[in-house]
Amino acid sequence: MTIDQQVQQSFGPTVCVEGPLAACGAGLRISGIDLCKSLSPEQVTCLLDALSQYRILSLPDQDLTTFSLARFERFANHWGAPLPHPSNYAHGGKIRPLDQSVTASVNAVFPAELQCLPHESPAVLVAANIRGHDTKADRQALRKVIEGGDCWHTDIEYEQIPLWVSMFLAHKAPVSRNAQGGHWAQDLPWDETQPSDPYIEGSSNRLMHLRRQLPRDGETPFADTAAAFAALSSDEQSRLSSVKIRRRIFDSDEGWLAPLVRTNPRSGIKSLHSPIWASRPRSRPPVEVDGMSEEASRAFLDELEAHVLQPEFRYDHSHGTGDVTIWDNFMTLHSFPWLKGDVQSVDDVRLLYRISCKGEPALTLPRNDSPEWLAEHITSGYQTPSEIIEQGS
Repeated sequence: MTIDQQVQQSFGPTVCVEGPLAACGAGLRISGIDLCKSLSPEQVTCLLDALSQYRILSLPDQDLTTFSLARFERFANHWGAPLPHPSNYAHGGKIRPLDQSVTASVNAVFPAELQCLPHESPAVLVAANIRGHDTKADRQALRKVIEGGDCWHTDIEYEQIPLWVSMFLAHKAPVSRNAQGGHWAQDLPWDETQPSDPYIEGSSNRLMHLRRQLPRDGETPFADTAAAFAALSSDEQSRLSSVKIRRRIFDSDEGWLAPLVRTNPRSGIKSLHSPIWASRPRSRPPVEVDGMSEEASRAFLDELEAHVLQPEFRYDHSHGTGDVTIWDNFMTLHSFPWLKGDVQSVDDVRLLYRISCKGEPALTLPRNDSPEWLAEHITSGYQTPSEIIEQGS
């Protein structure tokens, strides 16, 4: 049975399937699914199968008057245990008070025109190109410049159980187009005579140019590591399949070995898992290829990253209000785009909410993760409160 047939059988004939969204074969859009409703095991299985084949899944047009962030988190529980984001915690491990949160900072910029969807969950990350403080008298000062462009990475790949799935709920996508060339934001072309920030110095000019090819209209850029792996020769695929990567959280850690090539358990598709030497420069230690020196590891992985970031494996995903976008961190890389700063209009705001999950999917809720597993692998042993899980209709 094809994915189209599976979707029609699981969700009904009014649901529309579009894909692949990218020339490399990545991306599937399924329109007409109301995520406020509880999903049956058959429907969850259908979505899991779709992601396993297409790597990126879009479920557009959720009604934000009814699809709350609580319902978003409830939906995320099917994909894994939601992981609290570090930015939601203050020093000492306590959750930040609401008035000190990113939500409050974003809400201060256009208080009469745009407010974040209400939430108190540490698993929800607010991602926006505006920040402010309500103690500032000058509204111009609230519209701070937020630099765009980040390192290509997968989410939290450095832990022994890495994140499997991340997802965005889009609240506001930018519409203003007044930068050079009619784009929303102006890019910052890399000058090889300037510092390499945020990257560590020493990468080739070719790799740096590939890294800097980021979208300018608020899209989220992805690189399809499954398509990149499939494009290699069979000999090269065989060689890479035996490679192990040593990852560390801190320099002093002994680290742990992880496979460079992962096989999706549902589709059998092989992909490169975060084939990057330093995906978080200066915040996490660079990785080492087992059996190679640091210098040789960098040369090996830089070459592989340059292969993955070629245009034929790239897909820039556009967001619309109410869209849910899900991606497989084992089968993709992502970054964030050039972002417009000095925002003068709510039309220039890019506002999304992210939840990331690890562990096994769950066809039914609530999940049955053990307290011991949560304590070991989830920050503060967090578990979505039962009142959120029970609100599905």
